Amino acid sequence: MSLAAPRPAAPSRTAGAEPLRVRLAVPGDDAAIRRLLRQRALDGEIRLTLEREPDYFASLDRESLRHDTLLVEGAHSGELIGMGSRLVQSAWRSGDVGPLGYLSQIRLQEGHRLPPRAARQAWQRLGATRLGEEAPFDLTSITLDNRSARRLLEHGLPGQPRYHAIGDYRVHALATGRALPEPQGVELREADETDWQEILAWRLARRRRASLALAGPEEARVLRLVARRRGRLLAGLAVLDATPWRQLVVRGYVGRLAMLRPTLNLARSLTGTPRLPRVGEPLRCGQVVDLAHAPGEEPAAIALLRAAARRAAGFGLDLLLVGHAERDPLGAWLRHTLPGRHYRTRLYAVAWSPIPAPALEALREGDLDLEPSAL
Repeated sequence: MSLAAPRPAAPSRTAGAEPLRVRLAVPGDDAAIRRLLRQRALDGEIRLTLEREPDYFASLDRESLRHDTLLVEGAHSGELIGMGSRLVQSAWRSGDVGPLGYLSQIRLQEGHRLPPRAARQAWQRLGATRLGEEAPFDLTSITLDNRSARRLLEHGLPGQPRYHAIGDYRVHALATGRALPEPQGVELREADETDWQEILAWRLARRRRASLALAGPEEARVLRLVARRRGRLLAGLAVLDATPWRQLVVRGYVGRLAMLRPTLNLARSLTGTPRLPRVGEPLRCGQVVDLAHAPGEEPAAIALLRAAARRAAGFGLDLLLVGHAERDPLGAWLRHTLPGRHYRTRLYAVAWSPIPAPALEALREGDLDLEPSAL
């Protein structure tokens, strides 16, 4: 995607500091953006950076209908101080299909705070990228560990749209390559085209029923599996490998985890939990997408996930990520039957204009069918 160079916003000044300017990114900013993503880790017990190598803009092209990235920089030096992106994806909202924005990759350089005037300009400039046919809100997610950011955004910053919490989202990280017993009487195999069209029909039916659904990028799947019993289709899933354009890199461990990492790695053959890598090591993560099962066939879905985790190692993947809204009925099965680490985020509807009360209630109470590859 090519972006025309925007007219820079008027500089924002704070006492004794360089003036700041707010503008939209252009392809020439690629190296500075990727450097900031490498430098700023997400808070949590495991400090991770979400990186987009080797080409930031090309990676967003693969994940969205269109996108804009906002930069805050020194007006004189041009030093990149902060950034944030808005990706527009196709979404289902209570049966209707239309574009929805997703806010992500909000980063600030270490030791910097955004002055109120620059914050207002940033939100105004980001809001100006919206088009009329889009939903009245954007979606975003913040890790539950990042309490300071959640408090700040829930309270409201100057010029900021209102953040409405709509539910929590959980990601399970499963170790790959581990042999687990397969269920008796269930055939697990790679999907043929007939199988897969039926699985996609199940997925589409759920998305049409959901209060909010996001399908994620339509990239080629490295693996498609189905479960059958006496010829009847029970469940299906696929695995997406996004590491060629989006990477998770470990940048540090916090607290007891830093001390216990060697011991936990030694015990992982017994516990089934993923290996904790060295600092600076990238994680090759596959993502489970298009997961669907027939009514009452949650055990078949669990068996498929185990089979997918075992086979994913053959594609060079270290982890398999399975995501779901906290209130998804399959979530309880995942938490109680699959070994692995869990990570939780809070989902927000970011309201650029007021959300009608019934629509907000539907987002808070209804089905949120969000692929992890879309977040």
